Amino acid sequence: MQGYIDSHTHITNEALDVSEYLKDIEKAKEEGLEKSLLVYTEKEELKSYDLLKGDHYFDFAAGIFPTYADRYKEDDLKALEALLTKEGFVALGEIGLDYHWAKKIKDLQKELFIKQIELANKLDLPVIIHTREAMGDTYEILKAHEVKKKGVIHCFSGSKEMALEFIKLGFYIAFGGTLTYKNNVQGVRALEAIDLDYLLCETDAPYLTPVPLRGKRNETANVRYVYKFIAEHLDIKEEELIARVKNNYKRLFLRSR
Repeated sequence: MQGYIDSHTHITNEALDVSEYLKDIEKAKEEGLEKSLLVYTEKEELKSYDLLKGDHYFDFAAGIFPTYADRYKEDDLKALEALLTKEGFVALGEIGLDYHWAKKIKDLQKELFIKQIELANKLDLPVIIHTREAMGDTYEILKAHEVKKKGVIHCFSGSKEMALEFIKLGFYIAFGGTLTYKNNVQGVRALEAIDLDYLLCETDAPYLTPVPLRGKRNETANVRYVYKFIAEHLDIKEEELIARVKNNYKRLFLRSR
């Protein structure tokens, strides 16, 4: 089956080097993946950009992660702006709020979040939103500071009510491997509640491996298990789901190649 899109994957220097990532990608292509959105969160990862930019299988995104809110400098924002004008970059992110790992710097996170929303608007780019234990504050900032090109709530972990509120703001909802976990009743209820025209599928590889491979290092090829779970749960054909998600992706990420 062809046409899968993984709307969020990483090259992470702590868990996966570029050579291993490229092996994963070749496997993914063989198994029907059409495109991956590679999200840069570490400066070290950018070394791979020149290697990958010519392959239109990839789209790219970059942003300053919320846990760095007490360390970034204004020059980092300027460098980010220059990077996002390069070939293949379709979004600013992932950005947002993380109260699990960086609860003590909430105000700094909010300040950085708003600055990057302003930069996204300047560049006419959508945003990729990270929110962990901060759903309410994330929503309030996005409501108060409109993102012109909208964006996606990455690895959605909130209630169905919150999913619907984000959709009212024009945001897409992305589900990854955690949706397949047996105890994720809230995620399934959110899936059932949303309009599929606002759905994206992702891996967050090398993290959050879906069932039946949970416990192993995640790969972008494993996004097919997310599609399979959603199609079976909603009782729709997988081909139909693939087509709808592809349309959603192209509608949101207008610069996709």
